[in-house]
Amino acid sequence: MTAEKALPNSSKSAFTKLLSTGLIGWALGVLILLGLAWPIAKPESFAIAVIWAISHWWAAFALGAVLLIARGLISRLAIGSAMLAYLLPATILLAVAGICQLVYPDRGFREDLFSYLPLVLIFYIIGLIWSSLSKDETDQAGFIRAVLPAALGGLIILGFVAVPVFSSNAFIYHEAFDLKVTDRKLQNGSIAANAVLEIRKPGNYNFTAPRYIYSAFEEMGATDSTIEYGQITWGTAGEPKPNATGSYPFQVRWLKNVPTTEKELADRLEYEDPITMEVRDPSKETEQPIYNIYAPLPSAVE
Repeated sequence: MTAEKALPNSSKSAFTKLLSTGLIGWALGVLILLGLAWPIAKPESFAIAVIWAISHWWAAFALGAVLLIARGLISRLAIGSAMLAYLLPATILLAVAGICQLVYPDRGFREDLFSYLPLVLIFYIIGLIWSSLSKDETDQAGFIRAVLPAALGGLIILGFVAVPVFSSNAFIYHEAFDLKVTDRKLQNGSIAANAVLEIRKPGNYNFTAPRYIYSAFEEMGATDSTIEYGQITWGTAGEPKPNATGSYPFQVRWLKNVPTTEKELADRLEYEDPITMEVRDPSKETEQPIYNIYAPLPSAVE
């Protein structure tokens, strides 16, 4: 059969039956996963159970593929075109999502990318309806009508997730800085930390070092927090100049809520946040940081 020859009704019917079986299996798999969420993941709410089921969409997708193959074997129908129509859009989307992850290997980004993929099932169904309702079509035309909505719809969904991420400061500056803290200790009634800031991406930056101080109220079972911005003293390289790169040693000192012993300082590592540097662009009107740099706290000297 050539690509220009009309698709026989029996062949078209087999293609529609097999592809619809795969999609029904996919939808059924999502419902099964939703039911399994409680004994496996023990979610605290229905919404969390739905999120868990969606995050394991690949298992539901695999169930659809198995049912498609099983029906083809049992009914002795050629499964090639239907299987390709089922796998191709998902393969394209997974490849694009994988490329996005290679460019920006952020866990939250990955979870967002893959959590939206089950919505592609809607576009699969649209493609199946478009293909089954069309008359006088060729093999190639029927296949394209089944695949095109799922592929394009999936790319649009990924675009809604990826475009805002790739235009965000979190991506733009994710490799622009590195912060290494060499020590943290009590010094002259203050908490002092010595560190080295590495600037890899030129820009006009201002740096601050906030420390989040938590105070517990045992009688109320609550906590309160305040922010102290540390006093930064730049080392031999001086303060970073606009559009400069390189390594800049510095010391930062905090004067509030200072413990009396190194032992008490070490104990605070269990609940205090990592050392943070906020990066601001003085040319922007907003006071919000464009990026936050985190570095783990070194163990205080006993």
